[in-house]
Amino acid sequence: MTSRATASPRVRGRWPLGRRRIARRAQLSRFEREALGIIGLGLLLGLWQILASTGHINPLIFSSPRGIVQSIQYLYDNHKLFGPVWSTTKLFAVSVGIAIVIGIPVGIALGWYKRLNAFFDPWLSMFYAMPRFALLPLVIAIAGIGFTSRVLLVCTIALPPILINTATGVSTIDRDHFRLARSCLATNVDLLRTVALPGAIPTIVAGVRQGILYGLLGVVVAEYFVGTTGIGGMIFTSGITLRNGDALVGALILGLAAIVLTGGLRKLEKRLDRWRV
Repeated sequence: MTSRATASPRVRGRWPLGRRRIARRAQLSRFEREALGIIGLGLLLGLWQILASTGHINPLIFSSPRGIVQSIQYLYDNHKLFGPVWSTTKLFAVSVGIAIVIGIPVGIALGWYKRLNAFFDPWLSMFYAMPRFALLPLVIAIAGIGFTSRVLLVCTIALPPILINTATGVSTIDRDHFRLARSCLATNVDLLRTVALPGAIPTIVAGVRQGILYGLLGVVVAEYFVGTTGIGGMIFTSGITLRNGDALVGALILGLAAIVLTGGLRKLEKRLDRWRV
């Protein structure tokens, strides 16, 4: 009696396990990702310039890449570039720095102490959902028109995401991690230092990232409406005088600042991941 190898039957509508094609997602290297981003940006700028050169874009309504370069040269030659940039940088650094210094410790306290969280949660939820730009008249009435009022307005915009994300990250740590640490005779300080804070790092960094983006938006609004200074004031005056290229220069500076700051946060998060191990 001879043995005969039988092929595995094919399941209806499916390949057998030995011949099944396993789905795989393409992995991009850092060089490929950056190269694709540069190519996409170059194509977009090229198309934008072609549309502007052929008259499909009205220069009085929207500028072109060449017009933006000319605006940068004009602002630099007339000493109108570094002054607004420094004013905006100072306002952003002070305001977002205060929001981070207040938001992270208070958020840790709210996430760690349940009763404290339950007491303030309705107020925080209401403040987070409130359009903070509506507080502008109140801020001006309290602090007047000046640097202090702009800092106060930007802080009210940048603080809530930092505070709420930090509290959420600390309060949502897996309880099994706490039980394991207590079995090793860990104190409450040890639990906070070695379990809660390392586990909450991604959420805290995400909150700081949101606070930075909201802070950039708040800086523009504060400078736009309170004193017309900095990049926000430059965008405002450029729009009135129909110098749209100058306004786009301000928007470009803010966009580059957002890219640099979020990239730096991403690198900081990777360094802090070592603490979680």
